Amino acid sequence: MVDWLYFVQSNNEYHDLMSFLLGGRDVSGTNYLVFSEDVESDDGRVFHTSGGYLLAVNFLSYASDLEAELDKVGLNSGSLVDLYKIVCEDSDPLTKAITITESAKNFIWEKKLEKFAVGKHFKFNDGSALTIPLICREKFNL
Repeated sequence: MVDWLYFVQSNNEYHDLMSFLLGGRDVSGTNYLVFSEDVESDDGRVFHTSGGYLLAVNFLSYASDLEAELDKVGLNSGSLVDLYKIVCEDSDPLTKAITITESAKNFIWEKKLEKFAVGKHFKFNDGSALTIPLICREKFNL
């Protein structure tokens, strides 16, 4: 099982990603991480904050072809990173994931993420504001 981070760049992308993940995919443990600093992967990609924040959807999956599946539905597979491939001062594989997730604000519930985003006046790089996708509202009775 791979512990994935998908760095979201717009509200539309967030909605599309959640539709993809909750639409019968073999994923579990979905939560949201909001970083207050840019995040770098060990292959040199850098994910930049917007207005001081960077949203990543964190989830677990056994899918071996996840990148190809994302591309098929028009999502950016370049925004997907194995959590253990994030650059961090902690190189111990037993504690690295904890160090990374503790460096961010962690949200399990969409309503709390939305409340945070509204309270901080968070906007994505394209200027859009975060809203809860309909699929989340339906699936989780929000």
